[in-house]
Amino acid sequence: MKIIITGPKCSGKSTIGAEAAKRLEIPFYETDGIIEELYSREHNDKLNFYEICEKLGEAAFREYEKRAVKEAAELDWCIISVGGSTLMDSDSRRLLRDDSVIVLLKADLDILWERLKNRGSSIYFSRPSPEGYFRDVAKKKIEAIEPFADVTIDVSDDKDNPGKFISAVTDYFAVLSKSPNTQGQVIRSTTFGESHGDAVGVVLDGLKPGIEFSAEDIQSELDRRRPGQSSVSTPRSEKDKVRILSGVFEGKTTGTPIAMIIENKDQDSTKYDIIKHLFRPGHADFTFWKKYGIRDHKGGGRSSGRETAGRVASGAAAKKILSERGVKITASSAEIGGVKSSSYNENDIEANPVRCADKDAAEKMQQAIMDARKNGDSLGGIVELRISGAPAGLGDPVFGKLDARLAGALFSLGAVKGLEFGDGFEAARSLGSEFNDQMKDNDFQTNHAGGVLGGISTGQDILIRLAVKPTPSISRQQETVDIEGRSEKIKIEGRHDPCIVPRIIPVVESMAALVLLDCWEIQQRLRSDI
Repeated sequence: MKIIITGPKCSGKSTIGAEAAKRLEIPFYETDGIIEELYSREHNDKLNFYEICEKLGEAAFREYEKRAVKEAAELDWCIISVGGSTLMDSDSRRLLRDDSVIVLLKADLDILWERLKNRGSSIYFSRPSPEGYFRDVAKKKIEAIEPFADVTIDVSDDKDNPGKFISAVTDYFAVLSKSPNTQGQVIRSTTFGESHGDAVGVVLDGLKPGIEFSAEDIQSELDRRRPGQSSVSTPRSEKDKVRILSGVFEGKTTGTPIAMIIENKDQDSTKYDIIKHLFRPGHADFTFWKKYGIRDHKGGGRSSGRETAGRVASGAAAKKILSERGVKITASSAEIGGVKSSSYNENDIEANPVRCADKDAAEKMQQAIMDARKNGDSLGGIVELRISGAPAGLGDPVFGKLDARLAGALFSLGAVKGLEFGDGFEAARSLGSEFNDQMKDNDFQTNHAGGVLGGISTGQDILIRLAVKPTPSISRQQETVDIEGRSEKIKIEGRHDPCIVPRIIPVVESMAALVLLDCWEIQQRLRSDI
């Protein structure tokens, strides 16, 4: 993350940026300074950027400026002062926009002009009408930059502008830290709604215009996730019909946010009202109460698995786009209640209610689930995720590694309690000579790493296994406490999945698709050949 400070001439971006960096104890750079260093290295001559522009001419100077922007874009955790003209160039703006906060300094034009006059020298004074020219340029820069600036600060007065800058940026970062309902950087998915509210849904932003997009594309994936499909899922019967509210015109994306809503039609809150003062074991009731001091006791509100309908709606779009790029994302039940699959036939996955790629194991898994339900209990299991067709080069070290981002997205699913890539924990019991994926004839000979090395995709299949906990809502009597901390007994009634594994499979695929598409879009801004 870097902080880009910009504005018209005499807005004080260099002075404010340097002082703010000093107070924050982070580096400070100027693209003008980077230009001077580039020129000095190549010509063995020290000139300031004004002199470089005068000597080389406008066109050649702008090429140096673009090279300086490329160097600046690689910097991290620093403040970078950038000229307003630089950010008016679309290519430079795209480079600097990634993983950054853009801060625009602006001031009354009269004040900016007075500051310029007090300096006593400027190329603006060589113009036939210096004041009119300066005002026109400054106004255009402010108007062009302000729409995409994350933070705008009025620096018309000189009362501790570095302090105002630090405060405004700190406030912005605080807002970012309070956006835990949004996934992604370029492809951003924000879910909303509660289990027993009027609806759940998602706002999907960042898709390019002109992509074919329809409710049918989304519905097919939602149908895989919806409740009431078989004897091994909850009897709650939601049709989960998606409605697209915005961002699509005549069957194609417009490039604006796509809002999708899924109404709750079959919720029954009566079973929750009688235990609203109790914390359900294994649920987020206690932690939500401790964090917020208030909680939605009806189905768990935002902590309910119902929230994942919005993830699947946005993930369906990502899966469709990735499929057109040759990527296939498939998850299946590898183990349920101790019953393990011993073979893999992709065609069997959707042919049985537990979504297992081994039809013989599927029958035993189904019976295990039914036995647990009969005993008032539930089962957990393991989901195997396979991603094929992803190109090499996706993922951004060090904190944006592909495996780290996939793990974060998959761990954001409430039921997931463990995760491994490739051979995973077997790595702890292996020799380096055994675990290393050696290469020959321009290809890997094995895939122990699961398709990711150094946080970057290798081009091999990405293999992930997830441990899914038993559904916490069970009808057996359990011990708990109430909101006053008093010991109580609880027996949870209602309609619940005896095993969440089969229904989490399309959610797992959707989260993987959103992360993969986001990483791909980030990579294309770095290198368009992928």
